[in-house]
Amino acid sequence: MPKSKSEAKVFQQTRQPIVAILGHVDHGKTTLLDYIRTTKVADREAGGITQSIGAYQAEFKGKKLTFIDTPGHAAFSKMRGRGASIADIVVLVVAADDSVKPQTIESIKHIKAAEVPYVVAINKIDKPEANVEVVKAELTQHEVFVEGYGGNTPFVLISGKTGEGVDTLLETILLLAELEELPYTPADSLAAPVIEAKVDPKKGALVSVIIKSGTLHLGDLVHTPSATAKVRALFDDKSSMIPTATPGMPVQILGFQTLPAVGETIVPGALSSELPNSLPAQAGSELSVPLPPIDALAKRLNLIVKADTSGSLEAITGSFTTDVNIITSGTGDISESDVLMAGATGSIILGFNVKLSSSVEKLAEAENVIIKNHKIIYEILEYVEKKVLKLMEPSIDEDELGTATVLKVFDINGDHIAGSSITTGKFEVGDTTHLVRGDVVKNAKVRSIRIGKDEVKVVEAGKECGIFFSPNLDVQPKDAIIAYKKKVDDI
Repeated sequence: MPKSKSEAKVFQQTRQPIVAILGHVDHGKTTLLDYIRTTKVADREAGGITQSIGAYQAEFKGKKLTFIDTPGHAAFSKMRGRGASIADIVVLVVAADDSVKPQTIESIKHIKAAEVPYVVAINKIDKPEANVEVVKAELTQHEVFVEGYGGNTPFVLISGKTGEGVDTLLETILLLAELEELPYTPADSLAAPVIEAKVDPKKGALVSVIIKSGTLHLGDLVHTPSATAKVRALFDDKSSMIPTATPGMPVQILGFQTLPAVGETIVPGALSSELPNSLPAQAGSELSVPLPPIDALAKRLNLIVKADTSGSLEAITGSFTTDVNIITSGTGDISESDVLMAGATGSIILGFNVKLSSSVEKLAEAENVIIKNHKIIYEILEYVEKKVLKLMEPSIDEDELGTATVLKVFDINGDHIAGSSITTGKFEVGDTTHLVRGDVVKNAKVRSIRIGKDEVKVVEAGKECGIFFSPNLDVQPKDAIIAYKKKVDDI
């Protein structure tokens, strides 16, 4: 017998809309969201720009809305695209005093690719130099035809600073949501896209998601293609602990041992098996990045990159040119192991919104390692660009000192000792080396050498020995080891 309409309503509900705020840098996206939430996020952010994707709930006329605030800087293109793909509705913010700019155009492309309904919010109308008609006209050049300019795309004149027009904007969003309907059934299977992942110094690995369907509970076992978690705690957008998260809600999950990739979707159950060639990062650890063959390492800037969140890390590393060689990258504060790795590989450490302890600073000074810690992405990109240009001036090659093949690996007190046969040249304590495995190159220094139980300073071709590395590399049989020194060309 078919269910009545009243019975059907029990099982099918309408979830709150997920709204992405897109637009060019400094066009007032976060100021608008601040007004809606009656908070002041913008004042707490370095440089006045949003540098990590966030999601927040607001309520208007008794109805809840979830807002995704996305960064406007050019380096965050992937994050803006991700926000548009997750959202049900997009607000395209364009400043009335600045009109259409590069990231405005890029945001329009993301909106059209995601095929989501959107409203144009022409912001900063309180400014004397505001020119609304210029904005409307320039939007038509990018096939955005607002009402009165040859189309039916809704637009609202607002001031995120004074609040003028914001209620009208929210009413327009709710109207678009009603047209979309956005139904859900509580029994639907869980699907929650990851919008951010980071390591909190007190809580551990925190993964931010938005529930698209289903319900997430404390104690649930969930996974993405690269990581599994048992949900130990759930936090809402105000950092309050909650027992469950329902569709449309932004929520942080505590319980992942490894950070899933931003953009993956969390689904129920455990990960059946690890993906091939997948090495998810332990919370707070470095991510090993495959490096090019040794002969391609010359004239490239070696970097170790640490950032506060996975999204920031993705944006920064994605902005580098091929002249940059990322030795390792990861989330969390700069550690002593980062300094040791930098010393062994001749790398500069770049930090973004991370902490630098006095003990790490002292070690870096002792090891002659440069650390650059920034809170604004422009500064990082400008610094790297200058270093790359400087690097192109001298011509630096590597002189090979010796080669070896790993025969067997021994573990003693946590150290991985490479039982090796020296095939050419010689190895000395303190030598800089490349450890080569296929297309992957790792770099380290020879910490000590043993033949049997005896420690030696030098070992020559034709002999076998145990080599200890600093940092303690993951060595495998058949790995090749190349000892080298850098030499400036005489030409």
